[in-house]
Order: sequence, then structure tokens, then C-alpha cells
Amino acid sequence: MSRKTRWAAIVSVGVALVAGGTIHAVSAQASSVHTVTYFAFDINNGTSEPGLIPVAGTDPSVYAQGDELIINDQITITHKVGGGYPIVGFDSGVCTITRIPEPDVNETLANCDVTVAWRAGGSLTLQGSVSFVAQEPQAAVFAITGGTGNGFGASGSLHITFTPNHKILTFTLK
Repeated sequence: MSRKTRWAAIVSVGVALVAGGTIHAVSAQASSVHTVTYFAFDINNGTSEPGLIPVAGTDPSVYAQGDELIINDQITITHKVGGGYPIVGFDSGVCTITRIPEPDVNETLANCDVTVAWRAGGSLTLQGSVSFVAQEPQAAVFAITGGTGNGFGASGSLHITFTPNHKILTFTLK
């Protein structure tokens, strides 16, 4: 696959929302940057809060070092079609609580590894950290570390914003 063809494939992942998940080829130069936004609805428990697996012997109402937060979302386009948000993919992964605040510091950190799989084919791998203040996730930026299929060779970043009902995922593909 030529470099130009590979970049066109990478960019096409980001434009999946154009046709509700059908990927269209897009001509792109290697230096082009494309930004697309999706919603992510948690299917663990119907909220934007991930499923929690607490470390054995700890209080599950308070984060402890080593707790795991399970990521399991439906990825949708950002506008309603026929009363719903069409699903274009899924994400799954885990965030491990790595830093618990010391006295007078109210910030917990979690290291996250997540994969987004597109219905139209291909996937993207993501890595980053999320900070929590009073156990509420704060906006975060993850690195796109690679991909398969239509996402092969992808690079860029993912900006995540948390709302009470869903996440807003803004991909910047290079």
C-alpha cells in the first residue's frame, strides 16, 4: 500500500460519521489533519461512569490504587437520526488507578488503554491518563498509538470530554 493510499485509509476512519458508519475514501496529503467528533454511550451501566472493579479488601465507594475502571461504550454519530444516535462502532478497555491523592490534594490518576473498533472495519488503539477530582473524571487527551484495517498506521490524538450521560470524543487524525 502506498503512503498516500495509507493516509487516505487513515483519514477515512475519521469520516465514518458522514454516512452513519459507512467509510468513504478521502484524498489526503500526509501533512493533512482531520478532526471528527463522536459520542460514546457507556453500556456497562447506562451512565458515563465506567464499571468499577475494586481491589480486593478495599472500599468500593472510594478509589484505591489498583482499582480498574472498565471502558465499554457504543460509539455514535453526534446527531439524532430517527429518534436515536446511529452506532458506528464500539470501544473497550481498562483504566487502572495509579495515583491516589495525598492529604490536601484532591486528584486521582488512572492510566488507560482503549481500543475503538469501527463497524465499517478497522480499529484504533488509544493510550492516556485521566485525572479524577472527587471521583469525577476530568477532560483528557489520549494518544492514537496505532490501528488495524482502515485505521492502519493511524496517528494523532483523542480529546475526551465527560458529560453526565455520555462522553464526547474528538479525534484529530494526522
